[in-house]
Amino acid sequence: VILPLDLAELKDIPTFAQKALEVHNQIDILVNNGGISVRATAISSAVDIDLKLMVVNYFGSVALTKALLPSMLKRKSGHICFISSVQGKFALPYRSAYSASKHALQAFSDSLRSEVANKGVHVTCISPGYIRTQLSMNALTSKGETYGKMDKTTNSGMRPEKVANRILNAIVCKEKDVMISDLQAKFAYYVRSICPSFYFWIIEKRARRLEKEEAAEQKKVK
Repeated sequence: VILPLDLAELKDIPTFAQKALEVHNQIDILVNNGGISVRATAISSAVDIDLKLMVVNYFGSVALTKALLPSMLKRKSGHICFISSVQGKFALPYRSAYSASKHALQAFSDSLRSEVANKGVHVTCISPGYIRTQLSMNALTSKGETYGKMDKTTNSGMRPEKVANRILNAIVCKEKDVMISDLQAKFAYYVRSICPSFYFWIIEKRARRLEKEEAAEQKKVK
């Protein structure tokens, strides 16, 4: 049975959770996988864009988790999986709102994990790199319009089936925190932790490159 849900409508989530429990009797595994991205600088994006991403990417997952968690705690059994991003580990330019929402999701999952560890409920946070999906196509621009383009990095990303299998394995094995990415993303993560000044230099260069690419694209449009 498929039950549709719009994570942006926070007020509808408790009712949805109750209906899901009525239909399925109990929820053994909750995978929070809703998300939307952005393609714009922080200064060019209206606060409304930031709010939309935080609601869908963070508050929606938090609200659904809070609605279903009591039933898991009552049974002393359950597994909650958050699909975050490598950008929840380190931030990238032109992704400020997206990175912020994923950092928040990472923090929430880490905190929740410790709170329910002795209550029979497991928490897994998955941080994937680029996946060959429609994420960039459906991303928002600074004006809130659909980006409508397939990024090169997204197009050359991991196959969704491969990522899904790894996520299932992480849940079965009750892994706590998992990065599913190429060596470049893992390198960035460790450099951010070990030598942040070098990481910041790399990211600043990336920001300048993206700025030049955006300027060139705007010239073509004109």
